[in-house]
Amino acid sequence: MPPGHPSGRFVSDTNPEGMFSEAVGNSSAAAATTATTTTTSPTAANPQAHLGRFIGDTNPQGMFSEAMSPPRKNGWRKPKPPYQERRFVCDTNPEGMFAEATGPPQDPAASSRNDEVGVWVPSRPHGASSPRFSSSSPTIQAPNAPAPRPSIPFDPILLPYVREHCLPCVPPEKDFRQLKRVYTRKIHPIYALVPDSVLGDDDDSPANIVLRQVISLAASTDPSMANHLRLKNRGPAKLALADFTNALSGAIRTTLATSLIPDRTVHIRVLCMLSLYFQPSCAEESEVPSQFFAEAVHHCQTLGLHLLRTGDPALETLFCAVWAIDKINAAANGRPRLLYEWDFAASVDECIGRQEPCFRLFLMVSRWLDRTIDLYRPAVSADALGENKPFVELPVLEPMIVEANALEVPTFLIATIEVFYHAVIILSCRLPRPGAAESKYSANIPPPMANARRSLASERIASNVKREKLSPVPFVPYAVSLSLSVEYRKMRHSALPMFRSRAVEAFKANCELLKRYKDVFRNARVTYGLGERLLKEMERAATSLAQEAPTAQTPAQGSVSDLSSQPTPEIHHRHHPVQAPQDAQQQGYDASVNGLPNLDAMNFHLDVFGHFDPSFDLTMADNALEGNLDIGLPLNWGDWEQTGAGPG
Repeated sequence: MPPGHPSGRFVSDTNPEGMFSEAVGNSSAAAATTATTTTTSPTAANPQAHLGRFIGDTNPQGMFSEAMSPPRKNGWRKPKPPYQERRFVCDTNPEGMFAEATGPPQDPAASSRNDEVGVWVPSRPHGASSPRFSSSSPTIQAPNAPAPRPSIPFDPILLPYVREHCLPCVPPEKDFRQLKRVYTRKIHPIYALVPDSVLGDDDDSPANIVLRQVISLAASTDPSMANHLRLKNRGPAKLALADFTNALSGAIRTTLATSLIPDRTVHIRVLCMLSLYFQPSCAEESEVPSQFFAEAVHHCQTLGLHLLRTGDPALETLFCAVWAIDKINAAANGRPRLLYEWDFAASVDECIGRQEPCFRLFLMVSRWLDRTIDLYRPAVSADALGENKPFVELPVLEPMIVEANALEVPTFLIATIEVFYHAVIILSCRLPRPGAAESKYSANIPPPMANARRSLASERIASNVKREKLSPVPFVPYAVSLSLSVEYRKMRHSALPMFRSRAVEAFKANCELLKRYKDVFRNARVTYGLGERLLKEMERAATSLAQEAPTAQTPAQGSVSDLSSQPTPEIHHRHHPVQAPQDAQQQGYDASVNGLPNLDAMNFHLDVFGHFDPSFDLTMADNALEGNLDIGLPLNWGDWEQTGAGPG
């Protein structure tokens, strides 16, 4: 390697290798010079060159790597972008102990600090030991430095494919301008993941191409973009949404698997967007969005963004976005959180206060979702569902808007975040499933506070989605699915027929709202399929009850008290002829189009669920629609999708 580009790797103090590396280095300068060196400092010829990779102190390799490194006379300089290829070894890695043993003498004042967390070592031995890394240092490894990663053995195979098939997979410039306009106006103010500043001047660079692809992927979910779904490598023909998004997401995933994009911050932005907008094509891919996000968190922690000491507002905003998506991923996918504030070196609330108004409001609601998730921890669930009330008291939304200085934010963005807010309210009332034995709230009737809050939040979600032109963000259909589950619980377990009838109407309305999103978001399609099939089975049972009622009781046998239980099948005959379930299935019956005449006319003193066909898996429907309200477990989308797609 040229002398102007020294390389090395970082070994933390917890890595046994570091212990030996420091011991050998301090023994004698001569011995150090004859040994294999592991770290470098900037040279006079190239003061900014500092290539290496990072090893935590828990890795024994770092102990030995730094042990063989000679000291530097001119001291150490902090790494500067963009020529840093090093690795960090934390103090829990024994390698770091030996790495620091052969390092240069440290400032006594600096060495007495207790906030040092490891050492940096070059990725390849080249001359000198590494400096200590402190969590209180004003700067850390430059995030736009080449991504320290192991060699990719499939690069020779993937790179030609990526250059030929993946990088050309971008919308034409005319269509991209429209897609970018929608993204900038409707999506970026909420998530703040891909600002204009990160789109470089070089349109042909792999990083810039992937960022354009992920912007197009997100913006394509807006219905107004249906006429702009074209790709350069697919010709001038307009593509279906599924074809467009599958092509883009496949190209992005393949490109990220190569070494073409060394900038970790680009990986973080793209992976977070994929975790939100990647649509699984089968049940086996249902966990892929969570995998994307876990990898994004990995890159954040590798760069030390969670220490909040970068001094760069753009990186601070990026970490806030990752922090918020961590809460959404935990709630929507039933996953544990990956970021915890006790690992941060600064206050998240202070960081939130420095963001733009719309993004700040989104983060403030995410903060309450973070506190709500605590209700669903396995270790506290017994207490939360026992004597303690499992509620989180959210503040009123309007003061939050004022506090975020978001009064001038466009109405559709406020309405979109309001849907998110009401989804958090639904989750903030954790209740056991009706009939559970472990809680005093085991009765079918929920506590007054939870019932009122959930009911109001469910109605507000449905109203906003129906009336407002919301942003195409995935937490909107997720909120509708929560509303659907709230109404299902009422429809299934309410004792009063009037309430059951009202819940059926609300359940049908939520299914209609989910129908808008079923061709865009897979989770919406699965939940919609469950709801539609359930309504069809309820209609079949209502039809059976209507046909059996005349033989079960004659008018002469009836009384005034029995009138409420007598069906009135003649009402629906004026508008909708009754069809047998077999005919409905053969004709492609759609409850949302053809209506549910017998269910609409049914008297809800009767137990429609008790007349379901034995072949209908009502337990699976209960587990799906009730389990949607419990975010403590991963959601079984595969089995639910099969239930929703089953014969009606």
